[in-house]
Amino acid sequence: MKKIIIIAALSASMIGLCSCADSFMETKSTQTVDQSQMFETTAGGMMAVNGLHKLMYTPSLSSSYAQGGFQTFMIWMDMMGEDLVYTRANAQFQSSAKWTLHRNVSSSHLEYHYKLFYRFISNANMIILNIDNATGTQEERDYIKGQALAYRAFAYFNLVQCWGERYKAGESNEQLGVILRTDNSTNNLPRSSVEQVYAQINEDLDNSIELLSHVTTLKKINKSHIDVHVARGLKARVLLTQGRWLEAAEMAKQVVEKSGAKLQDDTYTTLKNRMSDQGNTEWLWGKKGQEDQAGTLKDFHSFMSNKNVSYNKNTPRAIYNLLYNKISDTDVRKTLWFPRAQDPKATPKPVVPTGGYIRNYMANKFLLADENAKCGDVPWMRLPEMMLVEAEGYARAGKYAEAADALYPLAHHRDPEYQLSTKTGEELIEEIMFQRRIELWGEGFRFLDLKRLNMPLDRGPKPRTELGYSDAPWNSNTTMPTNVDPEASNYNMYDAHPMGEENRYREAGHKEWQWVFPKDECAVNPECKQNPL
Repeated sequence: MKKIIIIAALSASMIGLCSCADSFMETKSTQTVDQSQMFETTAGGMMAVNGLHKLMYTPSLSSSYAQGGFQTFMIWMDMMGEDLVYTRANAQFQSSAKWTLHRNVSSSHLEYHYKLFYRFISNANMIILNIDNATGTQEERDYIKGQALAYRAFAYFNLVQCWGERYKAGESNEQLGVILRTDNSTNNLPRSSVEQVYAQINEDLDNSIELLSHVTTLKKINKSHIDVHVARGLKARVLLTQGRWLEAAEMAKQVVEKSGAKLQDDTYTTLKNRMSDQGNTEWLWGKKGQEDQAGTLKDFHSFMSNKNVSYNKNTPRAIYNLLYNKISDTDVRKTLWFPRAQDPKATPKPVVPTGGYIRNYMANKFLLADENAKCGDVPWMRLPEMMLVEAEGYARAGKYAEAADALYPLAHHRDPEYQLSTKTGEELIEEIMFQRRIELWGEGFRFLDLKRLNMPLDRGPKPRTELGYSDAPWNSNTTMPTNVDPEASNYNMYDAHPMGEENRYREAGHKEWQWVFPKDECAVNPECKQNPL
C-alpha cells in the first residue's frame, strides 16, 4: 500500500481550544513545522489533531467534483439507498445512485475516498505513537490522543462497512475486512478479518472514551472537535452495527443523558441556515463552515442545499414518496419536502436558488441563509441519532417499554400529536426505523443501515401502465404530472427516467454490497485480495 502520511493544518480561526496555556492554543500550519518537532509539545500535537478535523471536509487537489472529504462520502451513503431520490440526469452522484461507481476499480472517486480514510489512519497513528512524551499537561495529552484514537476507529468503521462484508452477530466473522495498520510502516499486508477490524475499532474507542473522560478543564469551543460524548456516540454506532443491541442502547443513553445536548424547537422551522448551523443545541459533532473551506462543487451544500452554485440547483434532491406519505400531517418534518412543488398553485413554495429546477417531493432540509455562500456547517452526529440508537437497541433486545420511552421524546417533539407507543416486537422496531429514516434523511446513514440489517435495496414499484397510469417523466417546473399511480414510487420518474429500471432493486447479501478496492491498492500491495468483481 502506498505510504499516505498527510498532516493537514487548520487555522486558529477555524478550530480553537480553551486552555490556560497559550502555547497549547497555537495552531500554526503544520506545513511550516518540521514533523520531527511537531510532537515535542502538546501544542504541536494539537496542530496534528486539527489536521484530522480538516480531513473531514478538505477537498481533493484534483479537478474532480464531489471529492470534498467525509462530507461527500455522506452523500454517497444516501444516494445508494432508496430514501433520497435523484431527479435529473446530471453527472455528480448519478453513478453512485446507479450502484456502478463503487464497483469500478478505476474510479477516481472510489480511490479518493478509500485513500481519505487511510489518511485519517496514518495521521492518527502518528499522533497516537508520539504524543505520550510531548511536553504539556496530562490532560492535554489525553485530549489529543483520545481524539486521534476516535478518528482511527471512525476511519476503520467506515472502511470495513463498505469494503468488507457485513458484520454478522453471533458468528465468527472471519470474512475479509480491510487492511489494519496501527503504525505507519509501508510493508505489504493482507486484509484482516471483519472480526479483527471490529476488535481494533472497539479497542480504540474504549481507550478514547477512557482518556476523554479525564478531560474536565479543557472545553471545546467548536463542535468539530471530539469529546467523550462523541466518542461514546461512535461506540454506540459500532455496537448497533454489530448487533450488540443492549450495549448499543445503554451507550447511546449515556450520550442522551450526559452530553447536555437538547432538542431545539426551530430545528426544522427556521429558514436561516436550517440544518446548516452547528450552534443548534442538537448537534454533538459537526463541521464549522468557513469561507476558505469550500472547493468548487466539492462541499456538502453544493449537492444538498439551496446553494446557487450547485448540482442541487440543477438536480433537486427528493424524498422517496412512499416514505413521505407515511409521515403524519402534524409532524413538522413533513414540511421539509414538497410533494406538489411543480404545481404553480400549491403553497408553500420550496426555497430554490436563483434559476433552480423544481421537482415534486424536492427537499428543503439543508438551507443556507445566503444562497451565494461558499459553504455551511455540516452535521456529523446529532442528539436525535443517539435517541434513535437507544430506542432501536432496546427494541431489538426485547426491552419494549424502554424502547418506547426512548423514542417518545424525539417523536413527540417533532409531532405534538404523537403518543407513547404501545407496540412490541417487529411493529415497534418498524416504527423506530421509520422515525430514523425521516429524522436522519440526507445525513449519510441509509446504505449502511440496509447493509447492517441485511435488507435489500427496494426503491418501490414502477407505475402500473397496464392499469392506464402514466409513466411519463416529471420534467416541468410549471406543470404537475398527470395520471400518477398512487401506489407507485417516484424513483426513476424524473427527466426521461435517468436512473433506469435495472437499478430499482438489489438483493441483500449480493456481492455488489461490497465496494471494490482501487486498482492501485491491489497493484502496489499484492497481499490485498480484491473483492469479487
